[in-house]
Amino acid sequence: MTGTGNSLQNLEIVGGDLALDFVNTVHSWHDDPLPDHLHGFEDLLAWAGLVGLIDEAAVRRFRSAPPREQRRAFRAAIDLRAALHRLFVSVAAGRTLPQDALDRLTGVLHRTARWRRLQADPASRGKTLRGVWDFARAPAEALLGPIAWRAAGLLENGPLDRLKECPSDHCGWLFLDTSKNRSRTWCSMKACGNAAKVRRFRRRRAAADAESS
Repeated sequence: MTGTGNSLQNLEIVGGDLALDFVNTVHSWHDDPLPDHLHGFEDLLAWAGLVGLIDEAAVRRFRSAPPREQRRAFRAAIDLRAALHRLFVSVAAGRTLPQDALDRLTGVLHRTARWRRLQADPASRGKTLRGVWDFARAPAEALLGPIAWRAAGLLENGPLDRLKECPSDHCGWLFLDTSKNRSRTWCSMKACGNAAKVRRFRRRRAAADAESS
């Protein structure tokens, strides 16, 4: 998680997958109310550009959408994010996936499929396929398509055995542990890892002071 503040300027990208990074736009999943990095559709667009989800042409297209359409898309994005959080936390904890969250994801997949295209990949000289998005005439909610499809791909194909939840009391971010021996504990050593080190040091120092008094 980030150190301080809830703006996109200090948001760390540590999930290892775009779908997890979307879930991590909540500063801490253990707080109530949730401290959010996304405060409206413009923030959602900024995040999409930050992680390379869409290009500048798509940003301009969605920015020109009617305000009511943007508000509806943002509400749908927040609902999708909550569903993805429940799904991935369930995976990390080894629990059964909640069906209502799966239904929410499935609904977004259905509504955005019409803007997804398959095309031959030039990098393979046309021998393999890749999915691309055509947002030229798409409504604002189509922006959720790449997120939903990435999430579905991760849930179907993994590597779910490397999915972890940060154990910090004020975090709960999700990440893929790609370390060789799967020893990564924290979402980020810059924030949660260092904070844990400080807490351990203070406890040891307090114990030493108590023994010497």
